[in-house]
Amino acid sequence: MPHILVSKKIADPGIALLRAREGFTVDVLENPGPGDFTGRLADADGVILFFQPLRAADIAGAPKLKVVSRHGVGYDSVDVAELDKRGIPLTITAGANAVAVAEHALSLLLAVARRSVSFDKDVRAGLWSRNASVPIFELYEKRALIVGAGRIGKAVAQRLRAFGMHVAAYDPALPAGSAVGDGIERVPDLDEALARADVVSLHMPLTPDTRNSIDPRRMKQGAILINTARGGVIDEGGLIDALKSGHILGAGLDVFETEPLAADHPLCRVDNVVLSPHISALTDGGLRRMSLEAAQNVIDCFDGTLDPGMVVNKQVLAT
Repeated sequence: MPHILVSKKIADPGIALLRAREGFTVDVLENPGPGDFTGRLADADGVILFFQPLRAADIAGAPKLKVVSRHGVGYDSVDVAELDKRGIPLTITAGANAVAVAEHALSLLLAVARRSVSFDKDVRAGLWSRNASVPIFELYEKRALIVGAGRIGKAVAQRLRAFGMHVAAYDPALPAGSAVGDGIERVPDLDEALARADVVSLHMPLTPDTRNSIDPRRMKQGAILINTARGGVIDEGGLIDALKSGHILGAGLDVFETEPLAADHPLCRVDNVVLSPHISALTDGGLRRMSLEAAQNVIDCFDGTLDPGMVVNKQVLAT
């Protein structure tokens, strides 16, 4: 009888799906305190991780564990190597949050491009700032670069095309010759693409190869940078320099190298950046879809029908 631990309350449809499964018992940590997760993990056959890291010590203390299901797509907080040693699959909700994150990326882009936050502050302060000598950044016919052309990157590219932008994508992980989408150019050289793009939107995972791989000082003068991927993919010192110097027009950031972002962080003292608290996937629809996919991945694992497309460490499926 599989016992499933849910590290934090997820949307009701996912919980209902698990509890409707005959033979399953489900333990949902509603308001977990220090040590609650580790203590309850010891009895779990499967676990759904929602904002919960999973380290080597956690895995070692879970002798019954057979599947780890991430409620989301990022897995840099999970010790995948330790799961590999035990032959435990790590799953993600591969397509569930693409729409939510893509919409948030667009909202950050528009907020930076149209200077929405600063204009709102001005109006509230009684300032009618209609200075035509400082024109607002228009998206139409500008060049956009998508770095990471998975489901989210493709969803962003489609939406940018609707604004009349020229969209290119860089993703060395895609097989040679594979298409990104109608009207979207695939580019082979990141540095060259960064130097040409008016807008850069990041959608790649955080890996040893991608860490600090984006230095905004290499971007085009006056460009905008959007990051809804992982904070560690950006050279943060280079970003602060590029913002302060005015090399880039601005940035919209939902993710940061260290989270939560400290109130005294240099990014909080820069005016040309819009910040949000790693919230892009947490829409009503995104939460519902992620809960269902995370639950279904657990069920499919015990049924022996796990979709390889949802599995990060695919090599364990052959063991």
